[in-house]
Amino acid sequence: MQQIKKVSVFLVIGLLIVATALFPGELGLNASWGKSRIAMLVFGILVLLIPWIPWRKSETRVKGLQSDLFALPALLIVLAAYLWFISLSHDATSNYYALLGDSFRKGELSLSLRPDPALLALENPYDPAARQGIKAPLDLSLYKGKFYLYWGAAPALLVAFVEPFFPGQISDGHLLLAFVCGIFLSQYLLIMHVRERFFPEIPKPIVILSIFVAGVISPTLWLLSQPKIYETAIAGGQFFFIAGLLSALTALDRPAPSGWRLGLAGLLWSLAVGTRSVSVFPIAFMTLMVVTWFYKRYQGAWLRLVTGLIPLGAPLLLGAAAFGWYNWARFGSISETGFTYALAGPYLQKHLNELFSPVYIFQNSYNYLLNPLTVQQSFPYLVAIRGRLKEILPWQVLPEIYSAQALSGLLWAAPFTVFAIIPAIVVAKRLFRKRQADQSNEDPEAVSLGWIMTGLLGSSSLAFTCLLAFFWAAMRYAEDFMPVLTLLSILGFWQGYRSLVRDPKKGKMFAILGVSLAGISVIAGVLLALSNLFTNGLL
Repeated sequence: MQQIKKVSVFLVIGLLIVATALFPGELGLNASWGKSRIAMLVFGILVLLIPWIPWRKSETRVKGLQSDLFALPALLIVLAAYLWFISLSHDATSNYYALLGDSFRKGELSLSLRPDPALLALENPYDPAARQGIKAPLDLSLYKGKFYLYWGAAPALLVAFVEPFFPGQISDGHLLLAFVCGIFLSQYLLIMHVRERFFPEIPKPIVILSIFVAGVISPTLWLLSQPKIYETAIAGGQFFFIAGLLSALTALDRPAPSGWRLGLAGLLWSLAVGTRSVSVFPIAFMTLMVVTWFYKRYQGAWLRLVTGLIPLGAPLLLGAAAFGWYNWARFGSISETGFTYALAGPYLQKHLNELFSPVYIFQNSYNYLLNPLTVQQSFPYLVAIRGRLKEILPWQVLPEIYSAQALSGLLWAAPFTVFAIIPAIVVAKRLFRKRQADQSNEDPEAVSLGWIMTGLLGSSSLAFTCLLAFFWAAMRYAEDFMPVLTLLSILGFWQGYRSLVRDPKKGKMFAILGVSLAGISVIAGVLLALSNLFTNGLL
């Protein structure tokens, strides 16, 4: 197996930290030089030096050891695009997580904001019609005279830790930028790991193209064009999930499972649920995948099976306990996040039994997969249009609360995702075939490509299914499954390319198709985000 020394991630993280220290004003941070800014600059420089430290003397003697510096330009271009988008939109952000972080530092679970007495005097403050003309922050939870966040608290814990170094400066937009960068870099490390293990023959240009697809496919840049808490919570949940997936994979894909990596995976997955509660479904699936892997490895050795799973299970159980306590301490119920008491635009409390329902599945399937986009003659050419509200099925009647914002179907905005069909077919065949033709070539104690594909397919499918049953369709919600689906699509493209490489004619046609769909997905992701900036008056 060809070994690749991964240095690009350290370089780009170091450059991001240095750039933030040198140009804080572009991101809405304090531009004056102080201890925190100097410390950030020094820390960034130290991170830049990490790849050049000879951690292991044997590393220099490994035959065929290569670096991933060929991917560095692609990483820098994508991250530069992130910084450019957030520099334009950071003034339009919110600061809900900062408010909650400040409350945590004071030992409080409610926000420091105080409700308007006129709001508290209402018989039913949750009715939007009743509170017209009364100043009330949108989408906060009102319970027993106090405001709470129904979004997960994990990002606010990070703010509470960082806020002393950047007092009054951390917005939801800054967190969003950090989470989106984290998603992309985690995807990159997964891509490079899978290529090193299973696809060493994939040419570097295709790898670079795959990196661009992972970085800018819709709706990533769309999130950065409207950096509010809605987008931040979704990106935060995905970052912790993808980073946990990376930790779990690298923990198992070695001669002996790594306990600390499994513990890190459990911690990250707990933070994912603590950021975005619907992440519990894909995380439960991936946890089951890890348990299944241990069971196959230690058949009959129950003590080794249990002890091997403790590093993963302990932080998950602690996270579940913390999640339940946090809800109970605020609302007297371990399952109540505060959504029931939200002061939303629609009258949620009137339709609590209709917020999640199978009746929305066909309608949302159309909106997320097929809803068209508008092509116009002037820049930026592509514009997302509002999702369809009229029933797709003529005999169906949707609840009146159903709504859809502007969004573009995947087949139009991200056609590269059609390659996810290839690993889906492979996984289906593996499930229905008792023996695999290449099973003898697989290491029973290593993570197989089939295990990875099954994990990606199952987790993305569960996340997508949750969205299909929700009463509200929006472009930002696609980020709940798109990072994982994109990774699955990249694997599908690589599998198809490898299987056809011996047939020059078919292989060339497949490569042209893949490059074309990747190019369309990249361009559409950029143009749709630019159109959103135009719509919001930020460009």
